[in-house]
Amino acid sequence: MGWLDRLRGKTEAPAPAGALTHSLPLGFRVNGRVALDTMFSRAHPEALTAPLPEGHQGIPCYGHIDLGGGHALHRFYLDDDAYVQVSTNNDAVEGIKAFVFVETVNPPSQAEFQRFVTGHAHLGAATIEYAGREWHRDFSDEAGSRIPAVVFDEALYRGEPPRRDDDLTHYAMLYRRALPGLDRDEFLLVTGEDYGPNEFCVTYAVGQDLNTADLDIT
Repeated sequence: MGWLDRLRGKTEAPAPAGALTHSLPLGFRVNGRVALDTMFSRAHPEALTAPLPEGHQGIPCYGHIDLGGGHALHRFYLDDDAYVQVSTNNDAVEGIKAFVFVETVNPPSQAEFQRFVTGHAHLGAATIEYAGREWHRDFSDEAGSRIPAVVFDEALYRGEPPRRDDDLTHYAMLYRRALPGLDRDEFLLVTGEDYGPNEFCVTYAVGQDLNTADLDIT
């Protein structure tokens, strides 16, 4: 709507229920495509726990995480069990990571899921072992003791035009490790994903830092 319409008292029609009401960063769009620069993954396959997906990837799903105070995470889920995460502060891009899902654990009951979330070392210990490697907690530099998982909600959008069709709660902890001799870090995000009383899981996703030059978005 133009400024003249607003002066005449015209108002925009409200967005349909569940519609996406905010803009997406960097030109990403639901049902668009993105290719990641995988040169580093291909050059150092033995150094990494998981390589980034190759080729142009479809984006069938978008996740929005409002962290408050103008901060948000935008997750663009890809065809090949991976996602690009863009962190923003009042719409300014602060960081980009790409994560690849490497393992999903399905606790047999909600009680077992809650025990994992509240007590497992992988959701809060200062140092953990995973995939034969040592990882150090990134969310807090408090030494020694386990800290509680970070809790946040995510709204998922799919379709054309994209509509909100699912929600979940995350119980997450981010770890990192330095890649020896490469002046670069690899990340491990451990997350308890709670979709409701009868749908929950624990995921392990390994990631790398990216920049805008590493993305080909169409």
